[in-house]
Amino acid sequence: MALSARGAMEFMVGAITACAAADVPFFYDEALKRGISYVVIDGAFGGNSQYGCGVALCDLDQDGDDDIVAMGASTNQLTLFENNGAGHFVDRTVGSGLPVAARASGIVAGDYDGDGDLDLFVTRWLQPAMLLRNEGALHFVNATAQALLTGISGPGSGCAFGDYDADGDIDLAVGMRTGSVSNFMRNRLYRNNGNGTFTDVAAALGVDDSFPSFQCLLQDFDRDGDSDLYVSTDKGFPGIAWNRFFRNQGGVFTEDPDSGSELTIDSMGVCAGDLDMNGHIDIYCTNLPTGNALLASDDSLHYTRRDGDAGVRGSSTGWAPLIFDADNDVDQDLFACSMTGAPDYLWLTEQGFPLIESQAACGIGDPDDSYCLGASDIDSDGDVDLLMQSRGVNLRMYVNTTPLGNHGLTLRIIGVGKNTYAVGALADIEVNGKKVLREVIAGSSYKSQSSYLLHSGLGLNTTAERVTVRWPRVGSVREERVLTNVPSGLVVAVYPPSRIGDALGDGRVDPADLVACTACVGGAFSAACAVFDVDGDCDIDAADRAQIELRMIDLDRDGVIGARDLALLLDGWSRPARDITGDATVDAADVARMMGAW
Repeated sequence: MALSARGAMEFMVGAITACAAADVPFFYDEALKRGISYVVIDGAFGGNSQYGCGVALCDLDQDGDDDIVAMGASTNQLTLFENNGAGHFVDRTVGSGLPVAARASGIVAGDYDGDGDLDLFVTRWLQPAMLLRNEGALHFVNATAQALLTGISGPGSGCAFGDYDADGDIDLAVGMRTGSVSNFMRNRLYRNNGNGTFTDVAAALGVDDSFPSFQCLLQDFDRDGDSDLYVSTDKGFPGIAWNRFFRNQGGVFTEDPDSGSELTIDSMGVCAGDLDMNGHIDIYCTNLPTGNALLASDDSLHYTRRDGDAGVRGSSTGWAPLIFDADNDVDQDLFACSMTGAPDYLWLTEQGFPLIESQAACGIGDPDDSYCLGASDIDSDGDVDLLMQSRGVNLRMYVNTTPLGNHGLTLRIIGVGKNTYAVGALADIEVNGKKVLREVIAGSSYKSQSSYLLHSGLGLNTTAERVTVRWPRVGSVREERVLTNVPSGLVVAVYPPSRIGDALGDGRVDPADLVACTACVGGAFSAACAVFDVDGDCDIDAADRAQIELRMIDLDRDGVIGARDLALLLDGWSRPARDITGDATVDAADVARMMGAW
């Protein structure tokens, strides 16, 4: 018997309520409902194809929510969907400057020029790759030639940004499925020159793979503050082709064949994260139906294959994987896109290994050929939603409904210098005796970009007891910060020690910063006030204000008020540059205030 409209509505509400109260998350495909209309027809499996078309899910207009770039439609138009702040999207392609680009393959987002917004790099299949510079207001220009990145016309695949040489800006690794359609262009690694241009250093550093690569990762696998390089290789065979792990030692890459990480499988997608929650980064690679591979580490240096006892092998040709907390219970879960013949897999962690295969119970068993994946909390409700690219159908936006009562933590790591988005920063999040490891990643999974915001489930807790953030090393300096009692319910901005009190990022703490800090004292902790949290306890009190005032007077930023500060103050006499009283000039009142703090 057919349901009435009211009955159908009551049934849907009941189903949603039941799923929210259950012990597992439930995912609803709400792409069309939320304004995402985009059918990908390119990238078929087999033949001379690029095997899927990447998606980007990240904040392109700096308004605090994540937007979408989609590729591979019949028009070849790269399409931009702006998030309205509530998880609904509006097509902003017209006027965006995004080009028509046939055979678009992979996409990664990163602030290569250090101007504070995310730029896009797009690989294409046997067509020239493109660097699209973000000029603000959701407008992009083609900066490929200006950046000296012309000539990348091979079988382009997954790429990544990361700072391999510890010079403070982000470099670019480009994957090539070398040998496809008789094109033998090799993998590229481009050093960022710091002036808007890049230099190819792959051959000089010995990382110009001749294998058919599907995805490059630039991540800090050994947790020493710089980006290592891991390459997922198709058609693996002992002595012929294998996944390659290049450990970064002072800007020099050394292949590590004894680490146990160099698989010989048909490796497609790859992700890295701490699935077993022992504080070290594991690697997960998708494969043919013979089984995906989990490489687990106990020391961040060596790896053991554990997909069997973890129960995460699967039995389908797999593509994009993701390690994340699907149900906000603190434990880490695993998702893997798959082709027809088996569902997309969602494995939930209940009590360690083995994980529990749960896609049917969670509503996320996509029946189509699924390739690429982006992850973000699109509606800011504290859990992770998934944007999936399958072929021949509309993009799928799986909106997550987590178990009732579970909370989520969201962190926005503020960068240092030109690495404005802190690519490569590591966060250890401690919750109820467990430790969650997250890294700020530019390019991962399979040809795609996910949110720059870091997420962790908290279970029934409303705060994380402790968060330790370690920024990428710049030269010999590596900043570190500890926060305590970190709350859920908002995006917590985490500033490096060198930025505390400097709300504008102009290199100094000035009277306007002190006024803003004063307004935060005693109020609710917020993203705007986080920059004044000197002691890292996630509230702003009189002690924080006193420290911010001292930082304002400490003109040479050496932590001591002394003769050098007075000399700098006097050098700015009658000019506003060194003003510490807020009257837009340097005079006797400023000297008196400094002497009082001496």
